[in-house]
Amino acid sequence: MPAPTRPPTRHHHFETGTYKPSGLFLPDDEYGRALDALVKGCVDCLLTNEKGEVLLGLRKHEPAKGTWWYIGGRMRTGETVEETARRHAKRDIGIEIDTERFRFVTTSTMNWEFRVQEPAGNGTCDINVVLAATLTEEEIARKTMCADEYLDQKFWSVEDILAVTDEKVILPPIHISAKKMVWSEREDAMYAAVARGADDAEIARLARRAYEFA
Repeated sequence: MPAPTRPPTRHHHFETGTYKPSGLFLPDDEYGRALDALVKGCVDCLLTNEKGEVLLGLRKHEPAKGTWWYIGGRMRTGETVEETARRHAKRDIGIEIDTERFRFVTTSTMNWEFRVQEPAGNGTCDINVVLAATLTEEEIARKTMCADEYLDQKFWSVEDILAVTDEKVILPPIHISAKKMVWSEREDAMYAAVARGADDAEIARLARRAYEFA
């Protein structure tokens, strides 16, 4: 019997025929009306250093204003999630990341009380796809911060993220996706051990280690 392999965790993207995005950009008043009626798609990134620490940005604007949040943002028509992630990484930290480096983590829905567009109190509803990618030391050394979007950026250990219970600092989606990221990485190690024929004791140890973060 062949060794089991980990099921693919990448999302699926489909197109019918030849789709051409319009490139339409709505002014704030029209965009605000659209937000009252539609759920917008976002791609958010857990960008890590080689120690597994996660880069978070202190949000300058609603939604999530004043909290440590993902690098990322709204999708544009015609993009894959990896293409959106690459675009936002370029904007937010000045680094071009190849789409093949992004790996799927999780997805969630979020209803926000406030938004940038008037009337701000109408809020906004999002569905997001969370991807992860590891930055090299060279990339980190030359990264820049988008001052239009963030007040600050810094790396957090996953343990430090999970220790913050104040939602005015870090919101629950960050906790959940950070745990999912670690769980996925540890599950990969378990599947790799099975594939190379590791004994049951090692596989059990790796499984226990993975599901600490499940």
